[in-house]
Amino acid sequence: MTSVLQSGPARLADSSWLRRLRKAPWPVQWLGVGLAAWAVAAAVLPRGLPAGVVLLGMVFGSFYGLIAVGLVLTYRANRIVNFAQADVGVVAGIMTIELVVHWGWNYFAAVGAGIVMALALGALINVLVIRRFRKAPRLILTVGTIGIQQILIGLSLLIPILITQKFGNNRSFTTPFSGKFQLWPVVFTGNHIVAIVTVLAFMIGIGAFLRWSPYGIAIRAAAENGERAVLLGVPIARLDVIVWSLSALLSFVAVILRVPVLGFNSFSSVSGGGDALLLRTLAAAVIGRMDNLPRTVLAALGIGVFESATAWTSSDTTIVDTSLVVIIVIALLAQKNVFARMSASALSGFKAIREVRPVPAELRHLPEVKWGLRGAGLAALLLAAAMPRILSTGHVYLASLLIIYAIVGLSLLILTGWSGQISLGQFALAGFGGATTAVLYQRHGWDFLLATLAGMAAASLIALVIGLPALRIRGPFLAVTTLAFAVSASEYFLDPHYLPWFVTPTMQRPHIFGRIALDTDARMYYFCLIVLLGVLAGVNRLRHSRTGRALIATRDNEPMAEAAKLDTTRVKLGAFVLSGAIAGLAGSLFVVHQQGVYTNSFNADMSVVLFSMVVIGGLGSLPGVLLGALYVFGTQYLLSGGYSFLASGAGILFLLLFLPEGLGGLAYRLRDAWLRRVAVRRGLVVPSLLADVRVEAAEPYPIEIPQPAEASA
Repeated sequence: MTSVLQSGPARLADSSWLRRLRKAPWPVQWLGVGLAAWAVAAAVLPRGLPAGVVLLGMVFGSFYGLIAVGLVLTYRANRIVNFAQADVGVVAGIMTIELVVHWGWNYFAAVGAGIVMALALGALINVLVIRRFRKAPRLILTVGTIGIQQILIGLSLLIPILITQKFGNNRSFTTPFSGKFQLWPVVFTGNHIVAIVTVLAFMIGIGAFLRWSPYGIAIRAAAENGERAVLLGVPIARLDVIVWSLSALLSFVAVILRVPVLGFNSFSSVSGGGDALLLRTLAAAVIGRMDNLPRTVLAALGIGVFESATAWTSSDTTIVDTSLVVIIVIALLAQKNVFARMSASALSGFKAIREVRPVPAELRHLPEVKWGLRGAGLAALLLAAAMPRILSTGHVYLASLLIIYAIVGLSLLILTGWSGQISLGQFALAGFGGATTAVLYQRHGWDFLLATLAGMAAASLIALVIGLPALRIRGPFLAVTTLAFAVSASEYFLDPHYLPWFVTPTMQRPHIFGRIALDTDARMYYFCLIVLLGVLAGVNRLRHSRTGRALIATRDNEPMAEAAKLDTTRVKLGAFVLSGAIAGLAGSLFVVHQQGVYTNSFNADMSVVLFSMVVIGGLGSLPGVLLGALYVFGTQYLLSGGYSFLASGAGILFLLLFLPEGLGGLAYRLRDAWLRRVAVRRGLVVPSLLADVRVEAAEPYPIEIPQPAEASA
């Protein structure tokens, strides 16, 4: 083996060898490329790349491959990126572990029960959620999978707590096999052996099922041309149930195999393991073009070996998270034609989320309407101003955080609600803005306001860099890219351990204009409130400006906007820049509030939570962002642990199904109901208020229907 590895670079230089490799079948090509890469790595890396490290990486990669295959299957069936794939098998996995650990079940009986639970859960998700979104735009369904993910995380947190409180027993979970062998420098136990054998058997079984079984052939046919499959009488609904059950089973098997090897914390989405795991599986699926299962599995194995080699060389896998961003972006750009069709249809996804109507012109100048709306706004402002006197010091501290999150939500309103670009990395942009502000103010003595402007500029620049690939990477695949950006930013760029010159762990609260000290939580709250009001006014003005109308026009119909001489490229990049500036402003407030940047201050999970907040509040209204912040972070404060995730996920699904305008839309519906009463009392007919009201519900506006003349005798 050593001689083969040493001669690898020489073989690469042999053009005849390369020509033979090109003509070989694709498995031989991939094997040849892998051996060549191994040879180069063994020669270049300071500690080499032993066979044991490679095999261990392939074990890790096989876990990623199982989940990535499920991701590809759901994509082929529904044309969505399933962000819940890494968590869909966790609930059944936890129940299986609890059956063994706390109830003393036999390992095989517990795993059998877990398989049944995973299949049932996948079918249940399809019937209760996915099927209801069958006619919805694909981007809406992609957002729905984020809601499913939140619910699954909540359940995975609650199940162990409820069971542990009752039984109070905690033992390790392992496979009942004691075999062992050593391949230097790694000792492989029975857990590794079971993982290798099981994954190999499942991959062969999945391939055989899709290739030769009637349902597998139908699934492949429906994936290639769904409309034709429907015309031919293929039972699409039944196939969807099978696909989702199968994807849940694959995720479950990955959990059961991975936990004995790495421990259960490696699958905890709350601790960050879930995001890192999802990132690796997304990278493998994207390299596999979200369609090619063998290529997806090989890519997952490669990522696993890359991770293992990195840990062997530097004992730190953070570089893997950072590198995956580049890998995902390159893979998407290199295969942009493959994803173009999906992205084009997904861009119209947020049209289903209706924007709120302004007050009708017929009622706008009525005294009761004018002063009623002003009075409601003034009452809300007075209530917000009185919070430091009503709440305790600790609650004022949390209220300031809520305001900061609401400002980040306003940046998402511009980018996602008005521009239609889904982003799961907005809090990372806030982190870059906050870190820039902190280092310039604390270490270089800049004035705080100037440092804040520099932080906003830095966040805008990074948002622009993200926006450039977004011109070709659209829809759900932009969400994949931004999630990768969020993970890498949290794990490396915003961690004081890796970039101590940029990340400032300790920061003193500044004096505004050299006079107003932000030394108390009450003063910090009022400063954040003033900034929020300023951002609200600016964003509201933007919406009614030519730029705002251009954003909406580009989102709704880009070809038509271009025909109207709009520079849609400039409009979309402008949305990234504006949203980045507002996120950077929020990040500056955050580092002042927290008095520094700590490890995981800007974790990727918070970016997903903030996106959920905006969806729940409503992507069509400014007040909706504030209501969404109150709902999401209010439930986190009032509900412990998993219950808050349940509330967040259920809120997303409920609103997407029954109230697509969000909580802000609900508030405007109540406003419109009051306006109808005013119109009836004034004897006015306001057609716009009847646009979404059924005829039977519009009794205040009777419609006279002329009766036919009686027939003559």
